Parts: sequence; C-alpha cells; structure tokens
Amino acid sequence: MMYPVRGTEGSTVFCVNKMEADLTGFNIDAPRWDQRTFLGRVKHFLNITDPRTVFVSEQELDWAKMMVEKSRMGVVPPGTQVEQLLYAKKLYDSAFHPDTGEKMNVIGRMSFQLPGGMIITGFMLQFYRTMPAVIFWQWVNQSFNALVNYTNRNAASPISVRKRRPWWAAGCPLPLWLRLTVSISP
Repeated sequence: MMYPVRGTEGSTVFCVNKMEADLTGFNIDAPRWDQRTFLGRVKHFLNITDPRTVFVSEQELDWAKMMVEKSRMGVVPPGTQVEQLLYAKKLYDSAFHPDTGEKMNVIGRMSFQLPGGMIITGFMLQFYRTMPAVIFWQWVNQSFNALVNYTNRNAASPISVRKRRPWWAAGCPLPLWLRLTVSISP
C-alpha cells in the first residue's frame, strides 16, 4: 500500500515498501475481480465508487494518473508495488473519465453520489411542508442528478445542450404533481 507523507516545503512524498515486486506481465487494465460473477462485479463497483476517494488530494490524483499511464506504457518506476498500482488504478477509475481521460468534477463523480444524494434526501425530507421548499429541493435534486449523469456520460457520443435541457426541465414537475395529487386525495 502507498501512504502519502508530507515532505519538505509542503510537497507530498509517497512511502513505499523496500521489497520490489515482479511486475512483468502485470496488466493494469485487466479486471481485478472476475467480471463474469455477480460478486466480482459488486467488488469492482464498490472499489471505484468508494466515497473516501472524494477526499483524495488533487496531487495524489495526478500521481495516480501518471502511474496508470506509465504502467500502460510498461515503464513502472523501480520499487513500485502491485498494491500501489492497484490503488492508483482505483483513484484513476474514480476520478478520471473513461472516454476522455479528463479529471471529472468532484460533485459529479460516482463516488460522491452516496454522500451527495444522502445530504439532498435529508433536506428533501426535512423541508417538505411548503410548496416553495418542495420546488427548491426538487430542483436541487434534479440538478445534482443531471450533473452526475452529464459527468459520467458516454463522451464518445456527444449530445448537445439543446437536447439535454428538456430532460432536465421535465424532471421537476412530476414530483410536484405527485405531491399535490397525494396531498389532496382522500
């Protein structure tokens, strides 16, 4: 496992074990768990949607990207452990878009879906008594979901803002209509 340690002048130094692993034949893009089984797929998605990855520093994310790219080229720094590469791949998969390779917005990452959704749901449950509050929190929820969906979109098939806007706008009236219908029904 790689552990970041504060170095001189505020820089981050990554401590590694002194034992060197044999990385010949290591494929960083190969699935860590068997994707043909349900449990293997669950482990994979729990790994890349781990909410703790939201709190990783930008510097460590950049390190992870560099390690993954170097591993893909077959140029791994001496002393690198398999655990370090697996940790770098976890960070890379959780923070960088699979199609573009760009760093994703923190709020739009799948690893932020759990804490972000819980916070918004808490507010929606707390502030439901007035129509303006319901409208506002439905708008916040719909905007959050739209951001997550946009951030994790298939970037290989671009979609224009003109096509996205109606779907975002259509998401707010339905919950409001349901609230009105349920509150006035006998």
